[in-house]
Amino acid sequence: MIECKKSSTALIAFAIAVVATLLIASSPALAEAPKITITVLDTTTGQPIAPFETITAGDQFQATVTVTNDIDCSGQFVLTALGLPTGPPEVLVQTLSFGIGPASGSDSVTGGVLTSNGTPGHPNVWKVSASCNGAKSGAFGFSHFQFTSAVPKD
Repeated sequence: MIECKKSSTALIAFAIAVVATLLIASSPALAEAPKITITVLDTTTGQPIAPFETITAGDQFQATVTVTNDIDCSGQFVLTALGLPTGPPEVLVQTLSFGIGPASGSDSVTGGVLTSNGTPGHPNVWKVSASCNGAKSGAFGFSHFQFTSAVPKD
């Protein structure tokens, strides 16, 4: 009886694993989700900004959102910065709605040029987040990026 119970338990566990694998593999959300990346260019130096890098306050920069897997999607990106100590903790600096992918003729969208800021001893943290909705059910793409601007120490 114990052998039969072990066999039944193993068979049920195997069946559950097979069904779960088939469901995940055939999910349209996984196969058709847009993959998006965010890049930020320091237009003052001409160099890309790395995630969590600190740039010099006063440098200008520009954010770009790119879909990397040829999926058409519509979405928006939002760029925020730290607020003043007496104001809201995070302020909206730039938003941009977009449609990107093969049907639109471009796989990326770029926001306007912004000027970074900061005061001595008080760096500013910049955050970019983007979402992009594909045509298929459950097809969502998300990305985020953060960097800092600061006045150089003497």
